[in-house]
Amino acid sequence: MAFPPCPDPDVGYTAPMPRPRILVVHRRSTFTTLVSERRLASVSRLVKAGDPLVANMLLAHERHVASLARVRQELKARGVRGTFRHHLDGLDPDAFDLVVTVGGDGTVLHASHAIDDTPVLSVNSAPETSVGYFAAATAENFGEVLDLWLGGGLKPLRLHRMEVRLNGDLVTERVLNDVLLCHECPASTSRYVLCHKGDEEPQLSSGVWVATAAGSTAAIRSAGGRVMPVGSQRLEFAVREPFPSGGASELVFPRHMRGFVEVGESLVIRSKTAAACLYVDGPHEVFKVHFGDVVTFKGSKRPLWLVGRRRRRGTDFP
Repeated sequence: MAFPPCPDPDVGYTAPMPRPRILVVHRRSTFTTLVSERRLASVSRLVKAGDPLVANMLLAHERHVASLARVRQELKARGVRGTFRHHLDGLDPDAFDLVVTVGGDGTVLHASHAIDDTPVLSVNSAPETSVGYFAAATAENFGEVLDLWLGGGLKPLRLHRMEVRLNGDLVTERVLNDVLLCHECPASTSRYVLCHKGDEEPQLSSGVWVATAAGSTAAIRSAGGRVMPVGSQRLEFAVREPFPSGGASELVFPRHMRGFVEVGESLVIRSKTAAACLYVDGPHEVFKVHFGDVVTFKGSKRPLWLVGRRRRRGTDFP
């Protein structure tokens, strides 16, 4: 049975069991994926030539490999056995007491889709090239942060997630950052009817972003959205590159281009696109949406518990 989350974000964990079960979810570096797995000759040539195009990729790879080794070392030094996995096929993260992610924010997003109650501790494996927004540690101080958790000295942070339904059927209730609803070809126009606070409006655009508070500093911010406090339960939506309707004689821009979905409310979008997609937390999950389908967004009742997230000046939530 997994170590239960604290019901109140202002109250810390009690000390875990002496030998906790820890799952380590780690990413594969871009270098490993492109060169070792896909065997792209063009990338290999650039690497051999020392081309600056791949300099950051190599740096991130080297730092990630070293960070993963350091995490193994720190666990071993404390007599803690970690289960190391790149993918979670056939594995239940909620059977563990702690999930440690080693990588960047994408690794947290990847793991979060399989997690209900187990707390997550994120290690930024390449801080020179990765923001690590969810990170509690780097390889250098992972041991110290782990000791704090083992001693019950770290408070969990409740991150509210999003629920998405398609024609009334649950698609996911574990959206940590955001969802993009748009044409399956992002360069094509998305057609839909957006319903916000009972007002239905046909729209043309490049799609609609819907984000949680945790995702409000990500893509939706670039689309004109506002950063929300990290503990907010509201959702936020932003229309991406809105296009006027009404024909050449009378061009009218949408009224509802940005807004918030309050607790207990839903944002509803009816697709008028023959082939659209829901992109959940970036590329991590993709679902097909057809003409006439109804997509509903609302707050999820399943938060993610994040351990020891650090504050960052200039990039953090207000």
